[in-house]
Amino acid sequence: MAGAAGAAGGAGRSVAEQAADFLTGLRHTSLDTDVVAIARTALADYVGVALAGASEPVARNVRAWAAERAFGSMGATVIGAGGLRLDPENAALCNAVAGHALDFDDTSWTTIGHPTTVVAPAAFAIAEQVGASGADALRAYVAGVEVAHRIAEFCMPEVSEAGWHTTGALYALGAAAAAALLLDIDRATCVHALGLAASRSGGVRSNFGTQAKPWHAGMAARNGLEAVSLARAGVTASRTAIEGQDGYVACLAGAAARARIAGRDLPFGAPFDLVERGLAFKRFPCCSGAHPACDLTLDLMAEQGFGADEVAEIQVGVSLLAERELVVHAPRTPQEARFSMEFALAATLVHGPLTWDLFALETLAEPAVRRLMAAVRLDVSPELAALGFIGTAPVRMTFRLRDGRTIHGARDLAIGNPECPMSAEDHAAKFRSCAARAMMPEAADELLRRLRALDQELDLAALWAAAARFELTA
Repeated sequence: MAGAAGAAGGAGRSVAEQAADFLTGLRHTSLDTDVVAIARTALADYVGVALAGASEPVARNVRAWAAERAFGSMGATVIGAGGLRLDPENAALCNAVAGHALDFDDTSWTTIGHPTTVVAPAAFAIAEQVGASGADALRAYVAGVEVAHRIAEFCMPEVSEAGWHTTGALYALGAAAAAALLLDIDRATCVHALGLAASRSGGVRSNFGTQAKPWHAGMAARNGLEAVSLARAGVTASRTAIEGQDGYVACLAGAAARARIAGRDLPFGAPFDLVERGLAFKRFPCCSGAHPACDLTLDLMAEQGFGADEVAEIQVGVSLLAERELVVHAPRTPQEARFSMEFALAATLVHGPLTWDLFALETLAEPAVRRLMAAVRLDVSPELAALGFIGTAPVRMTFRLRDGRTIHGARDLAIGNPECPMSAEDHAAKFRSCAARAMMPEAADELLRRLRALDQELDLAALWAAAARFELTA
């Protein structure tokens, strides 16, 4: 079993030392087919949403900023930018921002955050720099997610309850771990890199609905790679920077979380969290807090036979976290609309399943959408509040129709969760829709075919070069 080398004999080792030992062991261990399959799906999903997100204003803005400040060898591809190459740290920054710009990327309930849009850009950038294969990049991605998640499970949900954006706060460690594996750095340097990454974690939830949120993902990817490069240059950090007094866990999540992790052997790779808990993939390009409500709305419209014009009022009971994520009640921009339950439900009622092109000023201005946004009444459900600070966004809804009918419904999970997964055809359709913003259909199909067999690619740089030839400049 991959990870056995990192899981055993943890007595006396710090968390960073255990992670370093796990990474060293994983370099020489074959990954099981189940984790490879999940990683292939996640990486293909990420590339698709990054191709679409590369045209968003935040991606353009960050790309321009990075291009002005890029340094060193131009060794890594910027996805969806017509063949632009930057140094690995800035390429990872740009690609992570693009992957999160539409809020269409995958989610982990271990962190209530977005792993792939941070760890994949870091792994891809370093793999391309060192001439690694697709299998190497996939292994690094799996390793980075595992390190971040096994540490995070000891400090959740407190990190999220405290108001941190978990994608920015928890995944710099994952980016650093992925790079450390690909660069084959020694144990001591790896420990320092993880300690440095711990000092560079952050991102606050009050920035949801702005361009800062996708930048948090880019920040985490860049910070993880910077931490590794600084450690390789000789910069040191505490071996107990993660679990120590006033360390990463204590500062993000408090003393109780520190007590849970201190002195523990973390189960890196036994099994992998990607297998144990899986990932939730998105059908809609907006905050996951609205997804069960959108699925339920579509179901009830089909079952009960009502349309948008018939709806007088919508009462929505949400979880504790959903109330704090869906913070925009009268959105004025597409970015704000991604964090608005009111917009998500109104646009669903009027247009059907949400697509990335519906998040536009034109949709926000539609009279029918504006009327229905005003008809939404959002409150925390006492029943759902009793479940605590969970990320899956269960919902309880009541539709009051103009003819006097009242329709009730409940949904606990969105389609795309491991318990109710998207089909392979659903994933392919999502990829093609996203990629259509950046390349012709034939090129998108070929790229998807290769991504679905990423571990068979001998040279990752050749894959990106082939894709870039067919990109339409963002």
